[in-house]
Amino acid sequence: MLTGPLLLFNPWLVGAEQARHGVAASLGTDQASVDRVTTAMLRDLFVDGGFAESLDGEAPILDPSERSHMADVGGLVRILAALEGVAIVVLLVSTWLLRNERARRGRLLLGAALAVGAVAVVLGLFFAAAFDTAFASFHALFFRQGTWQFGPESNLIRLFPQPFWFETSLFAGISIVLSAGLAAWLARRAMRSGAAEH
Repeated sequence: MLTGPLLLFNPWLVGAEQARHGVAASLGTDQASVDRVTTAMLRDLFVDGGFAESLDGEAPILDPSERSHMADVGGLVRILAALEGVAIVVLLVSTWLLRNERARRGRLLLGAALAVGAVAVVLGLFFAAAFDTAFASFHALFFRQGTWQFGPESNLIRLFPQPFWFETSLFAGISIVLSAGLAAWLARRAMRSGAAEH
């Protein structure tokens, strides 16, 4: 279920959202330069990079505190990617172990899909209705106090403004709900198929 949100960390979607919100103009540069810097940062999230990309070819675009926060974000992204890998392995092993018990496999998958979908809907409504509170709560939960708040002059905020996060958070929630819906549909098929065998 984390596949959808993790796939949002790609330069095409991020670049489109940045262009939509005028990031290049806020940094006094062009979209190609924003894309270059952002693509390098997205790579750094997954490979534990240093986030030292430069917009002007000289100094890093992010200051040390911003780079430190991005390193913390990268750690969380890599944990999510690892959890997704474990979940895929568990799904494959469970499918193999229950290959002759389609109805039971379907019930287990349906229960998981409904639980994940329900949580995603509740969190999505929270983010949609009170984004600032939800965003602050998320950061307070996963990051050390004083390491993630930056002013409007911050290049990190200019690269990834609040409207960007609002929209990508909604995309992430929608992708989880759609994944849960697909899993529920597959589960119902397995349950019907299993019932027909008996």
